[in-house]
Amino acid sequence: MRVASLFCILCLCACRSIAPTASNPGLELVNWNTYHLFDHQLHTDSAAAWLAAEQPAMVALQEVLHVDSAGLARLAAQWGHPYAVMHKESGYPVALTSSAPIEVVERRVAGFHHGYLHARTHGFDVFVVHFWPGKIHEAKHIAELARDLASKGNLVLVVGDFNGEIRHDHDYLLEHGQLGKVVAGVRTFDYRITDTFLESGFVDLTHAHAPTARYTFGSPALIPRWRKDMEEVHLTRRRIDFVFADPATAERAMSARVVTDDSSVGQWSDHYPVGVTFAP
Repeated sequence: MRVASLFCILCLCACRSIAPTASNPGLELVNWNTYHLFDHQLHTDSAAAWLAAEQPAMVALQEVLHVDSAGLARLAAQWGHPYAVMHKESGYPVALTSSAPIEVVERRVAGFHHGYLHARTHGFDVFVVHFWPGKIHEAKHIAELARDLASKGNLVLVVGDFNGEIRHDHDYLLEHGQLGKVVAGVRTFDYRITDTFLESGFVDLTHAHAPTARYTFGSPALIPRWRKDMEEVHLTRRRIDFVFADPATAERAMSARVVTDDSSVGQWSDHYPVGVTFAP
């Protein structure tokens, strides 16, 4: 009996750690802050070609400037997505594109710096966010909505640019020594935005599946306007882009990755794309 029980446990663990394969590719969501739509459209074709080659099922984007809804639809078509929505057509929009139909639940701007999009596709409730640093009420509002949906059995994802670090990366952040604030000789970091989701029971899927991925922001695209050279870029690299999932949805996650190729994606945006693959 004990042998049989042990066998069942081992099988369950193996199933949870299974990686995507050609026969079981899963559904990948890619989140990407596009840096003013790939440096004011300078690299849009290259980025679109990269996404087309990756073939994600869903793409969440931030800083989708220079296009309206029709322009976003044309852009999404370049990577094979016939469905695309954005939460506004001015300022710093967020957007979601998908290979499956999208149901828009809410487009919110009022009371938020950038706003957010809540939509449903591929069976997931997806919140695409772009938080403003220090505006904790934005995170609390989304976390409350997401927690309520999860309690009803919905599969919930909160994805985007959180503009805040996470305590999972505390040691890494201390090692860099250039981030956070020094108070009474102690370097501290503001984790309140990401703590809001961790304390609500949501799972940081990159940390869960790719714990050695330490940065999503800080690429050569910052040079020369925002950073002098790569030494300065390296000093301020950190994770501020996340894919959070409720526990039930997290169980469906198969793998996660941050693509930090500075010969391609690192030239097109100051943020790197974050991908999470879910069991279909």
